[in-house]
Amino acid sequence: MNRRKSTASLGFPSLVLLVIAVVIVSSGGIGYVVMKNKQITTRSKIAKVQRQMDDHQVSLSLHTSDIKEILGYYALRAQLEKINSPLREIKSVEVYRDLDEQSPPGEAIARR
Repeated sequence: MNRRKSTASLGFPSLVLLVIAVVIVSSGGIGYVVMKNKQITTRSKIAKVQRQMDDHQVSLSLHTSDIKEILGYYALRAQLEKINSPLREIKSVEVYRDLDEQSPPGEAIARR
């Protein structure tokens, strides 16, 4: 009547392997969580930089349109007349010639 009970008991080597497996699996899970957190923070940083780039692009286009408006032909002419600038509209164009015997001497207008 003394029968041996057939129970499976874990030996010392099996327990050591089980502990090693638990450590490996848990460290993998912790590593996964850490990497996911880094991805999330990096994604938010990228989104922030993208928003800043979009804001700068909008302000750049606004400044460009302001500059184009200021440098417009009629607006520039009106601005120069308003401040009594010595700059005036070109009414005639003179041809520039190199130094030779047909060129006017010295500080003539055609030499400037």
